[in-house]
Amino acid sequence: MTIDEILADIRLHLDLEAETEYEVLEEIRTHLEAAVEEGRAQGLDERESLARAAARFGVEEVARELQTTHAGRGTLEGVAAAALPVLFALVLRWTIFAPDGTTVGWREMLNRPALWAVAVIALLFPLLRFPRRRYALVAWTIFWGLSVLVILFPALRW
Repeated sequence: MTIDEILADIRLHLDLEAETEYEVLEEIRTHLEAAVEEGRAQGLDERESLARAAARFGVEEVARELQTTHAGRGTLEGVAAAALPVLFALVLRWTIFAPDGTTVGWREMLNRPALWAVAVIALLFPLLRFPRRRYALVAWTIFWGLSVLVILFPALRW
């Protein structure tokens, strides 16, 4: 049995996003390789040290624990990434627009620290919160699209 075969056995028990599955399996690979090196240092051959490491590791138990630990994280990040621009757009709407929906004095709003604080948080929070940059990019794209619409829409004359 090889390390790749052990990882294939574990992969059969996992039902994770591709990125998460890859990261988890790479970490397991490093642990198995370290265990094989320990076995070699104790005088065992590669197959014997790998079999001992796999038995100690517990393929099915580890796969089950990893599945319960990592399942649903990608969905949660996706929902949070979709909700953030909406939340920040609502906050900006109430800081820029007057209660009647007009943009009276929106240019003066650019001098208010609250507007800049919300804008900076909306830009930096996704980058810090989501290690996968694609979620941050989606949040930024939506935020800046809404910002451009808020600024340009009142200036357009139909």
